[in-house]
Amino acid sequence: MQPQRFLQPNPPLSMEDIVARENIKELITYERFCRDNDLWDGMRTCFTSDSEVTISWFKGTGDEFVDHSQAMQRYAPHQIYNIQVWQNDARAIAVMQATIQSRLDIESETYELQSDAKIIYRVVKQDETWRIQHLDCVYEQDRLVSVLPTSSTFDHRALAPYRESYACLSYCLNYLGYDVNHQLIGIDQPDALEDFYMQLDTWLMRDGE
Repeated sequence: MQPQRFLQPNPPLSMEDIVARENIKELITYERFCRDNDLWDGMRTCFTSDSEVTISWFKGTGDEFVDHSQAMQRYAPHQIYNIQVWQNDARAIAVMQATIQSRLDIESETYELQSDAKIIYRVVKQDETWRIQHLDCVYEQDRLVSVLPTSSTFDHRALAPYRESYACLSYCLNYLGYDVNHQLIGIDQPDALEDFYMQLDTWLMRDGE
C-alpha cells in the first residue's frame, strides 16, 4: 500500500503553497538553530502545548524537551542538508535530512560522533502560525571518528549490543549516563519504517481538528 500524499511528488505549487512551505521551513530550521545556540526561550515557542518529542535519549512534550536539552549542557550542532515538505491544509510533514555532531572524550581520546538521520516534523497551523506538534527521528547510520590524527584504541566490540542505524549514538549516550530507547525507527528495520511512514500519511490526510 502506497501513501496517499506523504513521500509522493508534490503537485505544482501555488504562491500560497510556497509561502506556507517557506514558513514551515523557517519554523523547523529556527527550532534547530535555537537548540544549537542555547536559545531556549525561542525554541520553546516552536512547539504546540500538546506536542510530543520522541528521540534516542528523550520522550515527552516539547516543553519538557527544551528543559532537558538545556539541562544536558552538551554542544551538538546540526549540519542540515535539505528539507522536503508535504502539506494538507493546516497540517504538514517536514523531513529534514541532517547530521548531528557531538564531541566527547572516551578513555583519554577525543572523538566526534556524527549521526545521520531524518528529523520528522509534524506541524499544524494554529492562529495563523505554524508550530511543531510531533518531532521524531528516523536513524540511518553513524560514525565515531577520532578527532586527532592518531591511531584509535577504541574497542569496536563495544558497539556489538546496539542497533546498526544508531549504534555509535547509543554507545555514546550510555557512556554519558543516558538511557537509550532501542525501539526507535531506523533504516535497519524496513518493515517498521514502512509502517511509520503509513502512520505519517494517515496523520497528514486527517481532517483538521
